[in-house]
Amino acid sequence: VEWHSAADFLADGLKMSASYSTDSGAAKGASARVENSWGLGATYVTSAGDTALTVGAGFAGSDVVNTGDNQDGNKEGFTVGVSAVTGDLTVAVGYADGDSFNTTGVANQNIQGSVTKVGLKYVTGDITLAVGGTSGEGKDSAFGTAPTTDDAKDTLSASATYAVASGVSAILGYLTEDHQDNGASDDTGGSS
Repeated sequence: VEWHSAADFLADGLKMSASYSTDSGAAKGASARVENSWGLGATYVTSAGDTALTVGAGFAGSDVVNTGDNQDGNKEGFTVGVSAVTGDLTVAVGYADGDSFNTTGVANQNIQGSVTKVGLKYVTGDITLAVGGTSGEGKDSAFGTAPTTDDAKDTLSASATYAVASGVSAILGYLTEDHQDNGASDDTGGSS
């Protein structure tokens, strides 16, 4: 079941939506599964002087079931983001946090995580400059066990794109990543 508002719900530029779903009635099993789920989200578009602002947020959750004793798995989270456009400059920031679960392997696992993203883009003539950063971390553990150590991934990227001709662009880019696995540095990171 879904519901969507008009583009001027309660205020000009505000839109909201909501959804709900329920299970198929199948019997519980050893592996965790989602039984019911729901979500609520909104976007608000406005302007401040010469700047166009867009704010978005959402929250979603679900009930997780299985036949085991440790039924503390869940799947829920929220997101929020803001973007601002002033002339040729665009800046955006977003944050998300939530819990999920994994049924692969021997035991059902809880997963907790969060991520922050920041981006900036500037267009001048045929050249587009962009910079972006991401910082995320997560923890996982068997159902009924508190998570302890972090996995993490931090990235920083930059690029310059030149429109050589219609449909043809030259791109120069740089990316660096730093990874952690269970609280220890992981050599899968690097730069390119």
